[in-house]
Order: sequence, then structure tokens, then C-alpha cells
Amino acid sequence: MNSDRFRRLGQQPLYQSVWVGVEAHRIVHPTGVLGEHILITTPQSCGVVVRDRGDLLFARQPRFAARCQMIEIVKGGQHEGETVRTCAERELREELGIDAIVREELGIRAHDWSDLGRLHEIPSIVDPAVIVFLARDLEFNASEPDDKECISPVRLTVAEALNAAFVGEIDDAVTVAALFRFAVAEGYLTFEGAGAR
Repeated sequence: MNSDRFRRLGQQPLYQSVWVGVEAHRIVHPTGVLGEHILITTPQSCGVVVRDRGDLLFARQPRFAARCQMIEIVKGGQHEGETVRTCAERELREELGIDAIVREELGIRAHDWSDLGRLHEIPSIVDPAVIVFLARDLEFNASEPDDKECISPVRLTVAEALNAAFVGEIDDAVTVAALFRFAVAEGYLTFEGAGAR
């Protein structure tokens, strides 16, 4: 069932690169008022909560808009010809390792994958949602880094990661939401109705 209450009259592309597009849409708001809305489009993106026994592995990297280094789950955009799952597998190989600057990192493969659902980053202006996975049963191999990325790994216990999200040391929205889904799915957080979708 379509629950979209906006009437879309037309669109005009304003900018397009390999990784992001900006579109101006002529719309009728749910209130009936004519207007314009800006939409940022990206390739389908994925995120991966990476579990290595009792620890979770994260990527620390500088983020332009935030003007600081962020601790995040593994994330990235789908390349042409990839499924979302193969995108997640590639991002896992690329992002986590010892030191992405000096290229001494270990790529990671996971043998156990499960679905943690979809997360909208900024639902008013960004399309599409991020598809999130949980990866377990890891194998460490030679890495396949992206030459534009400056990523270092962060290993935290589950308790440390959940606390870091709670107190704001981890404040990337998709990462915090993915950690909540992980905590419910793995039984770290329980409440009446937990796990019902």
C-alpha cells in the first residue's frame, strides 16, 4: 500500500555525480499547497554491524560535513551490477583493517549474515534508505582498500559500543539505530514485543 501523501508533478536534476544527485521536485504538499522540494539521491547503500565473538568492529574515518572523525558501522554505496548483499561484503573487505593510510589492513569476510532491516538517514531529503546487515563468523584476509578512504578500525565490546552510543561518543545516526536493532536481535535489550516486525 502506498502511503505517500505528496503529489509529485515533475522534477529537474540540479547535480549528478557517481555517488550523489540533487533534484528539485515540483510537488503538492499533503495540505494541498503547491511547492518545491529538494531530494538528494544516492545509489542503494548498505550498513554492516560486524561482530567478532564478544566484540563489535567499527570504522573510524573523517567526515566532511561533521568536521571530525566519526565511529561508524561499515557503510557504503552499491556499485553497478552489485546486489545490496555483495555491496555489504565488498564494503566489509574494504573498510576494516589495521591502518588504511599505510595499506597494512586486513580485509574481512563474514560467513554468517542476517538482515537488520532498513533505516532512513534523513527521510525528508535523502533517498533511498540504508539496508543494514549483521555479519558474524569472520575470516581475516588481504584487504581491498578504496584509495580515497582514510579509515582505521575500532574494536569495542558490545557493552562499550552500546554505552558509547548512549552517551554520544558514537553519534552517527545510522550506527546508533543499527546498534539498537542489533541489541534487540541478539538479546542485549529486551522489552515486551521485542523482535516483532
